[in-house]
Amino acid sequence: MGGLLMVALPCAVLAACAYGAATAVEHRAASAGAAERGPRRVLRLARDRRWLAGLALDTTAVALHVTALATGPVVLVQPCLVLALPVALLVAWRLGGPRPGGRQLRSCAWIIAGLAVFFAVVGDPGDADRLSAGHVLAAGTAVAAAGAGALAATTGRGPRTTATVYGLVAGACAGLAAVLFDAIGAAWQALGARALLHPDALVAVAVMVPAAVAGVALVQVAFQHDTIGAGYPADLTANPITAVVLGALLLHEDIPHSRWDLALFAVSLAVVAAGAFRLGTPPS
Repeated sequence: MGGLLMVALPCAVLAACAYGAATAVEHRAASAGAAERGPRRVLRLARDRRWLAGLALDTTAVALHVTALATGPVVLVQPCLVLALPVALLVAWRLGGPRPGGRQLRSCAWIIAGLAVFFAVVGDPGDADRLSAGHVLAAGTAVAAAGAGALAATTGRGPRTTATVYGLVAGACAGLAAVLFDAIGAAWQALGARALLHPDALVAVAVMVPAAVAGVALVQVAFQHDTIGAGYPADLTANPITAVVLGALLLHEDIPHSRWDLALFAVSLAVVAAGAFRLGTPPS
């Protein structure tokens, strides 16, 4: 596994950089025609070189992300994606946005420090176990039920609260999809081509695809309520936390679980989450 981590982790970091740059570029292009609505806005974006460049970066990020998940454990790959937030901040500044202030730079430092502690404690989690169809359905049902309840609770709430909740649910869906992709990879390693017709893998694919689509769709809804200020940090916080919890519980990716290790995990993830949300909160 050590050799594969030399592929997985750089790919995960590069994917985060590409995701962050793509978000900043696409948001810049979309905000230029914010007054437009409907098909006219879609057509304008389809001809905008900046938006197309962002789309190309997104495509590159997906390819790198898939490579990272195919060669490394989900509990290490998904947390790297939080680095997209500092990257998006810096790229947005270079594209003409406001210069990052001290609060934002400190938030970026929190994210990086929290990730460093997390990776130092996790070490090498080893290979993922195969996931049974029953566990896949249970995980999918749990995430769907919790997400539906959270979205229903946003009725009548303000735009920032709504965007945050939609981002959190989007991140949970994306984290679930990443775990299921890892499970499919474990089935392929164990069964080879036979995994293509195995019920466990087929059920994992059947749940993974709608989970991934829901993650993309819900974060776009979050953006409509509050641009990227609340939804994006929420998405990139819930995603790795969901992946780490499900990866450890369902795929049995081996992470230290003594009382002190769990405390360090909780603190590191809390620091990352605090840094992420501070980046999305305008100064008072």
